[in-house]
Amino acid sequence: MKTAGWLACCAVVLAFAVGGCGKKEPAAGGGGTAVAPTSETAGGEAIAQKTCPVMQEAINKKIYRDYKDRRIYFCCPMCPPVFDKDPEKYIKIVDAELKAQEAAKPKAK
Repeated sequence: MKTAGWLACCAVVLAFAVGGCGKKEPAAGGGGTAVAPTSETAGGEAIAQKTCPVMQEAINKKIYRDYKDRRIYFCCPMCPPVFDKDPEKYIKIVDAELKAQEAAKPKAK
């Protein structure tokens, strides 16, 4: 794990351990953290997102939020509550990743 990412994750864990998040996770389908049935989205498309928008680590396909008809994946259970505080900020990070992936694909002639 990257040092900065590790330190940030530790800070989030410590903050939750000391203060607690103060709310329960919503159930799946209600925008909560849930177990994904496969490595695909609910609509059956392959997952293009590879990194967590909060920690910039590899995603865990079992940890996600559904937000505005999109499924956003995270690396650990501490990231969705961070995402919830400013979802638009993290959506931009995911969109930038997906745009970079698309630009890196070979062009068909």
